[in-house]
Amino acid sequence: MARLLRSLSHLKEAIADRGWFDGVRLVYQGFGPLAAHMFTHFLPVTHIVAEYDGEEVGRHIERGWGATVFSAERMTGVRHNESDLFNRYFYRNHGDEVADALDRLEGRVCLVPFATTPGVEEFLFGRGSRYHLLQNASIIQNHFDYKARLAWSAAEIGIPIPPDSAVTLFGALDYDRLAGEYGTGFVIQVPLSQAGGGTHFIFSRDDFERVTAANRAAIGGLFDRTQVKITPFLSGPSLNCSGCVVNGAVALSPPDIQIVGDPYFVKTPGQYIGSDFALRAIEPAHRSFLLDVTRRIGAWMGGRGYRGNFGVDFLSVADARGRIREIYVSEVNARLVGESQYMADWQAMADVVPLTFFHLAEWLSIDEVTPAEIEAYNESLPDLDGSALLLYNGRKGTFRAEGGLTAGIYRFRDGAIERVRDGYLLSQTEGDDEFVITNGVPREEIVLGHPRYGDEGVFLCYLHTRESIVEPDNWRVVNGKWRAIADAVREALRLTPCPPRLLPGEAA
Repeated sequence: MARLLRSLSHLKEAIADRGWFDGVRLVYQGFGPLAAHMFTHFLPVTHIVAEYDGEEVGRHIERGWGATVFSAERMTGVRHNESDLFNRYFYRNHGDEVADALDRLEGRVCLVPFATTPGVEEFLFGRGSRYHLLQNASIIQNHFDYKARLAWSAAEIGIPIPPDSAVTLFGALDYDRLAGEYGTGFVIQVPLSQAGGGTHFIFSRDDFERVTAANRAAIGGLFDRTQVKITPFLSGPSLNCSGCVVNGAVALSPPDIQIVGDPYFVKTPGQYIGSDFALRAIEPAHRSFLLDVTRRIGAWMGGRGYRGNFGVDFLSVADARGRIREIYVSEVNARLVGESQYMADWQAMADVVPLTFFHLAEWLSIDEVTPAEIEAYNESLPDLDGSALLLYNGRKGTFRAEGGLTAGIYRFRDGAIERVRDGYLLSQTEGDDEFVITNGVPREEIVLGHPRYGDEGVFLCYLHTRESIVEPDNWRVVNGKWRAIADAVREALRLTPCPPRLLPGEAA
């Protein structure tokens, strides 16, 4: 099996010879349709259910792959920030339409969601036993996503959490005491929250009152008794490593630098902006530490019933020169993670088996993927050339993108972007001077923002490049070159103010 995993090209030959995925009809659910590409290295994706749409979806997915896409954004004509509307209501409103399409498939219909939700489970299990969920059930996902649990179990797992971390109740929080104890700021983590949410950075009384008021409104009568995790703010870079619990072992990914809260791009300190695999500045000892901690966490999760992909976020303390001195575990994400979709493309670009293969191997019971072979895979992990930058609208209000920008391969020259050719993957670039605009490029008819469900910091698209995008001496922020490119892309989108659009069933 070690030979089987020596390269993606060799694995593809084995998949064809052994028929592992024969008869499997794969359906993906996630934020953007292009994320489904992370599974197309192994078998076709027949249908996609997504929150967003994108200019590139019809051209590359529907006509190129031949997949059918159900997009909430396409149906409503609005892109906003409230993912819970999609999670709670999409299948209730459109489940019959999705089921009619899936029921025409022959074979074993398997759904891989980015993360499980009660909505998708109601759809799957309310319609008989033909559909197969290739993801942990919500009760398992929520068990590990509960942000206080890792702190409780840190000593048992053998992992470091930030010093002075505490688990308490929302009703017991006192700003003056916390500000005096933590000095430079602190972080409130709500134990159960949507992917990437629930982490709040507190640097002032206004921050504290805003966060507590918003959570009191959301949680209601249970607010005072809701547990929260309090962590000191650590000013060093954020790091990440992904893993996959498979056949009693843990497959690993190369670590990366996560960019969160760069004030040039977003106003929310914890908002995810992108990832940098290309800097090559993580010291070997730190790299080994990140991999070992991720393996330990995966083994702990697997021993308690978890299966498949997960991610671990890390915090750090840096010295005056920006060099990392200490690394701590921040949280575990019990699902596929933001890096999953483009990391698979970059691993494939290097002819490395993408981590997403192991998720399928676990859920489809491919027993030939043994712990010994997984250990050999982990020992040979190469570095990756790639960075991803997420763009947001940067302004409050509702807009249309009237610039006619399309997904593709671009260059940046004389302060402006130049489209070189069509494309949507970093693996389609031919050199470091090319980058990709992809994944969610808004169509002109879409209204970006909704006054009730989010009209600030609305997602626009991804930029993918082979280069590093962070400042070499400050990994928390995007460097000057890529700030300029991001500005040029937003200018090319030509965001033009427009009236809000009501969602179906919404009263004026």
